[in-house]
Amino acid sequence: MSEKIYPGFDIGGTKIGIGLISESGKFIAGERIDNVNTKPEDILPRLVTIVKKMIAENNISTDDIPAFGVSTPGPADIPNGIITAPPNNPYWRNVPLLKYLEDNLEIKGYFENDANAAAIAEGYFGAGKGTKDYIYLTMSTGIGAGIVTNGTLVQGTGFYGGEFGHTILHRNGRQCNCGLKGCYEAYCGGRAVADDLRRKLADKTESRIMQIAGSAENIDMKALAQAVRENDPFALEYWDEMIQNNAQAMGSLINIMNPAKLILGTFVWATGDLFLAPLKKYIVNYAWKEMLDQCDIVPSQLRQDIGYYAGSAVALYNTEKNA
Repeated sequence: MSEKIYPGFDIGGTKIGIGLISESGKFIAGERIDNVNTKPEDILPRLVTIVKKMIAENNISTDDIPAFGVSTPGPADIPNGIITAPPNNPYWRNVPLLKYLEDNLEIKGYFENDANAAAIAEGYFGAGKGTKDYIYLTMSTGIGAGIVTNGTLVQGTGFYGGEFGHTILHRNGRQCNCGLKGCYEAYCGGRAVADDLRRKLADKTESRIMQIAGSAENIDMKALAQAVRENDPFALEYWDEMIQNNAQAMGSLINIMNPAKLILGTFVWATGDLFLAPLKKYIVNYAWKEMLDQCDIVPSQLRQDIGYYAGSAVALYNTEKNA
């Protein structure tokens, strides 16, 4: 019997990852679409074309494809496979993505929140493998939590479980794209950090962050991290405050869920100890020692490839659950 293959789609705030992954985690093919802040009708046909091409080029029989999976930003109508109103995808409103893909690929599909999908992927193929109680935090354009307890994904009554980026850190604080004020994501999400730095540094051409980025429009987390490595005073102060906000939020999550692992995505694995060392120093002020001692705080193992695995992991998880 040949190994089963699972196509997957990871819909992000700035990109879409499309992967073809085997049930054992073998990477068969992957492709990325950038600049997805366009109308979905311009993107959806490309998704179908790319997957069909991958299947044909790798001589895969449709009999060996039990299902495909979609990793989607929230909020979304998970049971019906509809992307409703993601804050970081302004043109994607009430998009019936699952039905479109099922109709055009003629394959069964499953739909899941992006943080949940990434958590499942880390559980099957990455840092969560062999662990029954763990949390994955997306640390990218936005912030979300995928929570797995006793091997089962926590979804919640309305399938909104894990929207941890919209936990309020600061009452009446910064405006968040979700409509609330003071959200964790509004202080520590990649897009929010970049926007805040642009406001603060708009007229400061002497800023090391501005010099690294080249212009205000190009300021991002990478420019901030590089300025921190170069001991720029403003960057060091800003980074320290951002890490403390992360420690407060993550400490609360550890207190609530008591996970064996807290797996951190994107800019955490990209910056390594620049992020993790101060985080571990500060988090003792926000989480019980007993639970911290039981929790390994680690970067993602799938790293930049997680987008290729996330949708496929959704398909594998649901296929096994429904077997």
